[in-house]
Amino acid sequence: MSKKLNVLFIVIAGILGAASAAQAQIYSTWANYGSFTQGDWTIYNDVWGVKKPNTQQLFVNSINSWYVNTKQNNGGVKSYPNTAVYPNTPLAQMQSATATFNTTSPVGKSGYWWDWTFDCWSANSADEVMILTSYYPSAGGWGTKIATNVTIGGILYKEVWQAAPGWNVVQFIPAQQMTSGTLDILAVWNWAASHGLLVNTDFDTMQFGVEITSTGNTWQTFGLNYSASWSNKSGGGSGI
Repeated sequence: MSKKLNVLFIVIAGILGAASAAQAQIYSTWANYGSFTQGDWTIYNDVWGVKKPNTQQLFVNSINSWYVNTKQNNGGVKSYPNTAVYPNTPLAQMQSATATFNTTSPVGKSGYWWDWTFDCWSANSADEVMILTSYYPSAGGWGTKIATNVTIGGILYKEVWQAAPGWNVVQFIPAQQMTSGTLDILAVWNWAASHGLLVNTDFDTMQFGVEITSTGNTWQTFGLNYSASWSNKSGGGSGI
């Protein structure tokens, strides 16, 4: 093959590759509260902590895969892009709630602050159960430390914290950070309920995403590949 033909082939291949990548995206948005729904599951951009527009763009490849490009600065959580489902089921009727995830985040450096976390809510937003998986630079507990070194669903949590900022918050911080893995979410919820830590035990909402506080005022990318499911004893449930 001549050099000219070889260069032409490379250029065409690059164009086709770019087209394929673009076609892989089925949805994108700059809207602070933009979302994509498929069946019972919704992916949210959820830029709730900053008023100005165009600080985060959500790209959805499928209901199982998304990423955001985001530029945030200073203190306070700015956004929580996430995948959510709403079982809205009394705990006594719940049968399972599990999730498998693989997350990507920028290499941590000064000025960055973020954490990947499950955020599960009881009915009427009485309780918020947070199960952290990975974070930078640290995962300080919120409120009062109520337990240490507890194993739930095969995962060791070095600390469990509880706070009351107007609603009940219970935080589970793992002994080892996890960028991928499988969690038994219902086992954590059951543990919290059995230890009297929940005001309302109805399992209303299950979300997983990344709380982004700061990217040092530079554009950075966070991504998630995700599969999850829930079921109840009446035969209800769904999965992705």
